[in-house]
Amino acid sequence: MLSKARGDSGSAVADFVLLVVPASLLVIPLLELFGLFQSAIVKEQISYDIARYAALADVSAQAAARYAQSRDPLSSLSKDLSATSCTQVSTSELSRRIMFWPEIVKVQIQGRADCEN
Repeated sequence: MLSKARGDSGSAVADFVLLVVPASLLVIPLLELFGLFQSAIVKEQISYDIARYAALADVSAQAAARYAQSRDPLSSLSKDLSATSCTQVSTSELSRRIMFWPEIVKVQIQGRADCEN
């Protein structure tokens, strides 16, 4: 008689809560991290676009700097010259605080393109 009073009713809900809450606390930071890397991929494509534009032969340094500021205000544009080649480099950094992560995650972004002759 006592065993019927203490049946298994409600144990499925308790098991669900005991599994889903800790699992979701592990998954939320991973989703934020994936979002950060997706943003880094988009920003990297913008950096490549800035470097390609700056590498065009008929673009002045001032026009390239204006274009870089219009596409990504936090990026920096530099020109690497050597005896045999010329390369435009656009660099930027993306950082974000992720829940339950011990420190701020920083991603260095760089776009590079060879200059036209």
